Amino acid sequence: MDARCPECEKVAILDDKISNVKCHHCNFEADYDTYLEIMKDQAINMASDYIPDRPGL
Repeated sequence: MDARCPECEKVAILDDKISNVKCHHCNFEADYDTYLEIMKDQAINMASDYIPDRPGL
């Protein structure tokens, strides 16, 4: 199964047991739980970086 690499943003591979994520492009490797935490943190950072430029808010 494919996953998005948190380091280089290319396609990483999630193994069949859904226990490990590896990216052959940048050599990123993490267990699935760690990968989910990394991706969750990135999503939170993206959301907090988005501040609408509207006066009065």
